[in-house]
Amino acid sequence: MKPEEKNAGMSFWSIAMMGLGAVVGAGVVTYVGIAVNWTGRSAWLAYAVAILLGFLCNVPLILMTTAARIKGGNYSFMATTLGDLGGGYYGISRILMVLSFSTFSLSLGNYLNILIPAVPAKVFAYIGLILFGLVNLFGTNFMAKIQNLLSILLIVGLLVFGIYGVMNARSDSLQIMQPGYFSGGADGFWQAVMVLMASTTGYTLITSFSSSCRKPKTDLPLAMCIVPLMLVVLYCSVAFTMGNVLPVEETAGQPLTVVAKVLFHPALYYLFVIGGPVMALCTTLNSSYGIFERPLVQVASDGWLPSSLAAQNKYGVAWKFIVIFMVVGAIPMALNFSISTIVSNTTFVNSFGYILENIGVMRYPKKMDGAWENRAFKLPMWAFLAFCWVAILIRVYMMFRSLKTANITMVVGSLVAIVLILLWCVFRQKSGKVHVTKSWELQ
Repeated sequence: MKPEEKNAGMSFWSIAMMGLGAVVGAGVVTYVGIAVNWTGRSAWLAYAVAILLGFLCNVPLILMTTAARIKGGNYSFMATTLGDLGGGYYGISRILMVLSFSTFSLSLGNYLNILIPAVPAKVFAYIGLILFGLVNLFGTNFMAKIQNLLSILLIVGLLVFGIYGVMNARSDSLQIMQPGYFSGGADGFWQAVMVLMASTTGYTLITSFSSSCRKPKTDLPLAMCIVPLMLVVLYCSVAFTMGNVLPVEETAGQPLTVVAKVLFHPALYYLFVIGGPVMALCTTLNSSYGIFERPLVQVASDGWLPSSLAAQNKYGVAWKFIVIFMVVGAIPMALNFSISTIVSNTTFVNSFGYILENIGVMRYPKKMDGAWENRAFKLPMWAFLAFCWVAILIRVYMMFRSLKTANITMVVGSLVAIVLILLWCVFRQKSGKVHVTKSWELQ
């Protein structure tokens, strides 16, 4: 346990705000315009469906968190339920998600450039990447206080945008059966759902803070149930505003600022940019450092990575990983990769990882001694397994949808990445350096 965790723990609302910040980020400020392009004015309905499907995908993992306190995030579960090699692959593959730091930073830079055009967007991106890395070096409690403040500003900013949008929407905005409301037809609607799901499921990553929770068996799962309800209000109102204030032709593929300029007085517009998009990206970037650092500490401690990487500073933070995240996040920006390029080259690998995660969760009643009997929410086995299969089917379908629009380069690159990660895990295991330890405990 980290030094700071011996004396204090994160409250329910701190965990909930961490979950909200983890999921509300680049997605809501960039994906909504893409969804409008696919399905037109019904983008808000697509978001509602995406939130529901995302929650169904997460239910098995949420139920699993009621059984034990874990040290290394979802990796701690997978290392037990999938076996050493399966757990190692899962843990190492999560490193690719660190590329998302570039996405968050670039998006943050683009919005800050709107406020101060004289400063290049990429300069702001580097500053944001480094700033929140430094914040996380001072430990979870300090980072959580920053997160709570940023999350409040975020909620206010997006709610103001949504409320103003509803008040100024077209009079026929709720007449969903009118021609053109679903401009892309059924295929376009489901493509929008697939795109939006990427911004509706990430709150389960707060399992990384299980060891810091005061009451992880109840607070953590309840927080992951509260966040989707918040998303319904925030996401659906934002998407409704994007699709029903201006003509679809003007908002399709565009950021929130296109509509915000019409809704707000110039002064309020700039406040919205800060309170909405900027705060959304700041909360995601801030929480992501801790979310990815915790599991990788356990991955390194188990030998899948050099154990020296798990060395902690006086605040209990594995500072080498924080530095690595900064470097990895900066490389795509230095190479001038676009946001879409970064996202597309990690989609397939991440989807495969999610399916593996669902399989691992399904095995926990038999593989984690005493955990099933210790669970806080006594759901019957048949219901738990039903949720697991629903989650797997949704993930498989969404991966199939992503392949329909993927380019061959992305597919080949993803397959190569999967093979390389597997080979690395086999190499580390045969070298005798891997010693997987139990990183969860009943409570």
